[in-house]
Amino acid sequence: MAAVPLDLLDRIRELERQVRELAGRSQIRPAMDQVSKGYVRIGEGGAFGVFSPEGKQILGVGHWGNGEYGLSMKRQDGSPAMTIRNGTDEKMPQPVRLFDPKGNEIWADDVKNGGIACPYIALLPPQNSDIAASWPKTDSASFADVARSFNSLWQPKIRLFMYTAADGGTAGEVRVLVNGQVWGPAVRAGQDFDYTGAVGGDPGSLVEIVVEARRTSGNGHVYAQPKMLYGCRT
Repeated sequence: MAAVPLDLLDRIRELERQVRELAGRSQIRPAMDQVSKGYVRIGEGGAFGVFSPEGKQILGVGHWGNGEYGLSMKRQDGSPAMTIRNGTDEKMPQPVRLFDPKGNEIWADDVKNGGIACPYIALLPPQNSDIAASWPKTDSASFADVARSFNSLWQPKIRLFMYTAADGGTAGEVRVLVNGQVWGPAVRAGQDFDYTGAVGGDPGSLVEIVVEARRTSGNGHVYAQPKMLYGCRT
């Protein structure tokens, strides 16, 4: 009887090793702390929670009772941070609410009509329409400061709308400075100034807005009256 070649025996042993390895892998379960593909589905009124070592719930997603499903996020110390729920029932619109560490609601959306519910944002009050009586004015031949304000910046851009005017027989120009730099175009007195542009600075930084005007001819005054100012997105 002829001897079996050694290379054939080696191949048989290698095949046996691979079969044992594959058989072992079939008994190994995937790691229970990872989801490699697909998604995790929690249904039938279930919920998902994350808790600190002290037992304080940091994150809660799912069923809250009364048929309502929502979300709650808290800080490490257990103080509220954000919720998307009402705590009543599934028929009530669910606002998004942000809270400070003391539990005060500092931002919420208006779920009935859209927009922001909280905080209230200041609006420009109605102003005197009598130009000569109260509008900021100058008869300077060089640009002079006629109005100034300081604002906290929270959006990357602002929009300013302003009326301008001049006495009869008088011509002039009006321009705007933001933090000492010319912002937007200079307009001829009598034209509206309506400009939207970036102002620079970090959110929360103080922004100085100055309206300047000058008389270029005649003997009267040049007027400027801001009518609208608000921050806007990029």
